[in-house]
Amino acid sequence: MIGETKSRDSPEQRHTPNGIALQRTVYLSPAFHNTIFQNLHLPWRYIRLDSSDIEDLVWLMRRDDFIGAAVTMPNKIQTMNHVDIVTPEAQKIGCINTIYVRPETIEGVKKQLYIGTNTDWIGIQRALLNADPEIRSHLKDRPALVIGGGATCKSAIYALTEGLGASVVYLVNRDPDEAKSAIQGLQEQGLRQTIHYMESVEMAQSFRNPPIVAVSAVPDIAPKTDSEHAARDIVATMIKSESEHTTPRVFLEMCYDPTPVTWLSSLAQEFGWGVIDGLDVMEHQAIEQAVLWTERPLSSLPSELANRAIRQSLHR
Repeated sequence: MIGETKSRDSPEQRHTPNGIALQRTVYLSPAFHNTIFQNLHLPWRYIRLDSSDIEDLVWLMRRDDFIGAAVTMPNKIQTMNHVDIVTPEAQKIGCINTIYVRPETIEGVKKQLYIGTNTDWIGIQRALLNADPEIRSHLKDRPALVIGGGATCKSAIYALTEGLGASVVYLVNRDPDEAKSAIQGLQEQGLRQTIHYMESVEMAQSFRNPPIVAVSAVPDIAPKTDSEHAARDIVATMIKSESEHTTPRVFLEMCYDPTPVTWLSSLAQEFGWGVIDGLDVMEHQAIEQAVLWTERPLSSLPSELANRAIRQSLHR
């Protein structure tokens, strides 16, 4: 909420004037974050910034009442050029979804340090761990599947490899160039795990070790082009693939608007996968944002109330 605010928790009891948290388009996030701010009696307000011009966000970042921002596509990459520091995780993933500020004193002059990070991968990791607490041990000998090619896809690959220990990831995307660019970008930032781009149904059938974890990071839109039909056929082949292993399989559907029930998640459920939806990811990544913005431990935040607020918003 824009208004007076108490000082941040810091040794020098620094007082910040007003607080504002910004995001671009996700309409559920205000319900989540404003519930937290209100419960903690923070006079901050989380608002949407609907603009196609990145300079609008940059201008607001320079205001005295700026506390942080959640960044959505297509600005997750270009916004990296407008912060002072990009955290190592975000650097490896190649995009940020969160901006927060910290004080810095240089030669006796106080200034705001703008830091960009990525909490998407944390949300994906925690959602999968909640679905299968033994997922790390299960992924030691079994591959994972990621569907997509954009920023969320790269966050998913990072969560599965660096976060959960998968050594092999199968990647399916309608656009070969986008998929190969995502793989190249991750490898250039130090990712050493194997990523196979699945180019055909025949290639998917040739792998005798089917995935036990799948993350879909694409919209639930009926395929129209040949490449879109091919990508869906490849994914369907891998979802339907049978295995002699009894390891539980988990399908994470990142799409939840207008409903988390999609064609792919329904197919996965039909073939025995445990299905979780993107709201779980959103809640986990958003609470991590709240930790960064409020500088309070996770245990002190009213996450249950905030989670209930966004699910009520989606229901409405």
